[in-house]
Amino acid sequence: MSDANPNDPLQDSPAHGGRRRFCKAVIGGTAAASAATTSYPIVAFLRLPKALGPVELLEVSVEDLVDGEGYWGEHRGKQIVVIKQGDEIRAFDGECSHLGCIVRWDSADQVFKCPCHGAKFDALGNPIAGPANAPLRRVTFVVEEGVLKVTDISGST
Repeated sequence: MSDANPNDPLQDSPAHGGRRRFCKAVIGGTAAASAATTSYPIVAFLRLPKALGPVELLEVSVEDLVDGEGYWGEHRGKQIVVIKQGDEIRAFDGECSHLGCIVRWDSADQVFKCPCHGAKFDALGNPIAGPANAPLRRVTFVVEEGVLKVTDISGST
C-alpha cells in the first residue's frame, strides 16, 4: 500500500517536477544572461582596442582640411583633432582637460564641446564654459610637402 496522497500539495508529482525544472531553467538562463550582459561591457572597456596601437602616426594632407571643420585622427593611441581656420591650422589632444572625455568640435559654433560635463573650449583650446579650468593640450606638428605630420602631443604649435 502506498502512502501517497494525491490531494497533498507538498507531495512531489510529475507535473510539479516539470514545472520546477522549467522554473530552474528560466532562473538559471536569466542569471547567465545577466552575467553576460554585465561582464561584456566591463571586459570591452578594460581591453585596449586593436586600433589604438602605439605605432600609428597621424599624417593628413593639408588639402583634405576644410576651413572651419575638424579633422579627427589617431596618433600613438591618442585622439587628435586638427582644425583649420583661414590660413591657420591648429592641432589638439582630443581629451578634455577636466576628466579626459573626448571633446567634439562644433563647426557651427566654432568651439570644442565636452559631452561629459558640458565644458566648452574656444578655437584656441582655452576653456570658456563648464568645469574645465585648463586649456586643451596643443599638439606639435610640421607641414612637409603639403602633408601635416604630428610630431609631439605634449608641445604646442
